[in-house]
Amino acid sequence: MATRAIAPRWAAERQFYFWMAAAILATVFAGFAPSFYLRGAVPAYHPYPPMTWLVATHGLIFSAWVLLFMTQVALVSAGRADLHRRLGLAGFAMVVLMAGVGTAAALFAVARDTAPPGVSPLSWLAVPLLDVPVFVSLIGLGLTNRRKPQVHKRFMLVSMIGLLPPSIGRLPWPEAMPFPLIIIGGQLLFLVPLALWDLHSRGRVHWVTAAGAGVLVGSWLFRLAIWQTPWWLAFAGWISRPFA
Repeated sequence: MATRAIAPRWAAERQFYFWMAAAILATVFAGFAPSFYLRGAVPAYHPYPPMTWLVATHGLIFSAWVLLFMTQVALVSAGRADLHRRLGLAGFAMVVLMAGVGTAAALFAVARDTAPPGVSPLSWLAVPLLDVPVFVSLIGLGLTNRRKPQVHKRFMLVSMIGLLPPSIGRLPWPEAMPFPLIIIGGQLLFLVPLALWDLHSRGRVHWVTAAGAGVLVGSWLFRLAIWQTPWWLAFAGWISRPFA
């Protein structure tokens, strides 16, 4: 009787995470289709600088991570937790690779002048450079808590939401819409459903959901607060100089 009562809840939970993962995959594809996945085959939302080997490598590695996440969620939804755990071992190596390539791509982007209109490359460096410790920290907590399913899955989902700003920012938004509103609002479009699921399934917001939302939104507010300060511009110029 207990098993029958619990089964519908777990089935609904698996569906929720599956569709959240599918929405993340769709957002990544939509955002990067004109500049990466279908470059030259579809009209560009914005003008894009030439592709380099580092940008291509960065795109392939992060795309592989999104596909790995989608696969992992699908395996759990299909009841194949055994394969989910085996495949998860690949995640450890990929996180290290993503951190290194992501940092290098951020530093080389200063010389490529890939910042949005009206933002200097040195100011913009605060965005991708600080993405790395946020992502690694969230993923690290998710992998560390892999034996606690409710904690693990929320950290992994929040970490994926944290990777979405580059995709969200590349969508064809109205020019008058402030960039911070697009990024923070776009992340909230994924965080709010998670909080609502917590309320529906647990009666309260899970602490990982609340903490993760605070980290993602707080880190963006922090970047916006520092990216035009003299000390940040000096630091950004110093750390990016060898990559110019």
